[in-house]
Amino acid sequence: MIHHISIPARDPDHVAAVFAELMAGRVYPFPPFFCRGAHQVVSGDAHGTVIEVYPEDYWLEPVEGYFRKASPAPYHPFHILLSVPADCADIERIAQREGWKTEFVAVGTPGAPPAFHCYRMWVEDRVLFELMPQSMAHEYEEYMQYERLDVARPREVAAA
Repeated sequence: MIHHISIPARDPDHVAAVFAELMAGRVYPFPPFFCRGAHQVVSGDAHGTVIEVYPEDYWLEPVEGYFRKASPAPYHPFHILLSVPADCADIERIAQREGWKTEFVAVGTPGAPPAFHCYRMWVEDRVLFELMPQSMAHEYEEYMQYERLDVARPREVAAA
């Protein structure tokens, strides 16, 4: 269970507002004493799901007062699959309005039936979010079970 994640944004106010719309959530400042301009997008769900949105010129560093200013990276080796209360039409409308590269994709092994479907949305055209309306989550949940994966992809055993 992932309860919260953090992402960089060129325009954290705007990105937080878009995610609040997709998640039917609310935006709160976060935490103003560490990183001015950062936000929490709180879903209000039973799991406490949160997306933290930081200005792109901050990074986290394993030192005291761990927020540091830095030059922003053009892209990030990160993505997440997020179930949202928005439906397909909402996701498509929001993506078109924002002008962010977004596509509906079938995910899986080439030549095999799709494992699941989702939208790939590139937030500010550089941070990848895979979005799945809750009505489609059953595909992913059914696919990512040991019984199915053990047959399709036997586990590798680490050498002793």
